[in-house]
Amino acid sequence: VLPSVAVLPFQAIGGEASVQRLAGGLTEDIITDLARFPEFRVIAHNSTEVYEGKPANPTEIGAALGVGFVVEGLIQRQADRVRVTAQFIDAKAGKHLWSNRWDRPDRDLFAIQTEIAEQVSNRLGGGAGLIQEAGRITAHRKPPGNLNAYELYLLGTEKLEQLNRADVEEAIRLLSRAIELDPTLARAWVELHHSHSVLASFDVEPEKNRRIAAEAAKRAVALDPADAEAHAVLAKSLVAKGERARAKAEFDAALRMAPNQFEILTFYVPWASSFGEAKRGAEMADHAIHLNPNYPLWSTRMFAHAYFMVGRYDDALLMMDRLAPENYGIWGWTYRPAALAAVGRTEEAKTLFSEALKRFPDLTIEGRVNEPLVYTDADRRRLIETMRIVGFPPCARPELLAKIDKPVRLPECLAN
Repeated sequence: VLPSVAVLPFQAIGGEASVQRLAGGLTEDIITDLARFPEFRVIAHNSTEVYEGKPANPTEIGAALGVGFVVEGLIQRQADRVRVTAQFIDAKAGKHLWSNRWDRPDRDLFAIQTEIAEQVSNRLGGGAGLIQEAGRITAHRKPPGNLNAYELYLLGTEKLEQLNRADVEEAIRLLSRAIELDPTLARAWVELHHSHSVLASFDVEPEKNRRIAAEAAKRAVALDPADAEAHAVLAKSLVAKGERARAKAEFDAALRMAPNQFEILTFYVPWASSFGEAKRGAEMADHAIHLNPNYPLWSTRMFAHAYFMVGRYDDALLMMDRLAPENYGIWGWTYRPAALAAVGRTEEAKTLFSEALKRFPDLTIEGRVNEPLVYTDADRRRLIETMRIVGFPPCARPELLAKIDKPVRLPECLAN
């Protein structure tokens, strides 16, 4: 059974009509934004509007509406400022799980409404959101034999977020078990895609894991065509197979469905440059971080790529600073030394490069520029220039190039 949440009408303190309109609009926007997350159920506005202007007892309201969580808030206007408070409450326990306060100039009430609705929905929804976090806490308290498919899915996503090989392999085990119990659970197929993709990024049987990831993505979209993230992961798989037009269409569909959802923006970010939209990718990374300042560990790898491809090397390094070496994957071991070299930190770059070659002996410039993630001439030039400064080996082994249709070659490699 999916968790459920009710968004109560925000209370407008004072009688100003503009504040009352803001309260009503903000409530509706949060409901609409939360409803885009398929991993929980949101009570319709017409079921919660009966509580407008009434004292709220979250436990009683939760029982009456049959929901586990309640969102409530206050809006007050003082002089030329608008103050908004929002709270997220475990209705059964009567426990406050999260609260936040915004204090903004009142110049543009609609902009305030949009900003706060987006931030609230992204803090509560998604894999790193509070609703799934609460579900994981409950799942941890149960004996393993009593876990249902949804709880196994939650524990699988928790393991995946640790972003190291051992935990990702455990995530695959948990998610596979979730699918055995409920083959129709589209979200488990989405996370299975992510898990196999991450394993491929660690250079663990990359071709096999990409193939399994692609199959999981197709299954997710077939099960839930309205799930924006399912379309996003299908797009990632299509890019990896070279089907760029179809991939862009799937990404565009996902962004139309959830234009301000942190995870959907983040999934597009690393691929934007390969569609000739590097600047947009970096701007979307900035926006995603604004939506979710507590962005999860896995997203930093994607932001680092976007910043690297527009030459924002310091920002790319700032993202990489949050990662431990076991989180890097082959791209992290490429970007970090290349970005260090680009900002003149050459000695650090060369030290890191030596460690990279120990972990990935076949790591070469040609190998990287022939990856699906690097598609435009501008991206290739940037990668070649920075990897050359570090001293990465230029030429890929012939047996690796033989697997690529029309590989990009470096002049010195052709001469050999």
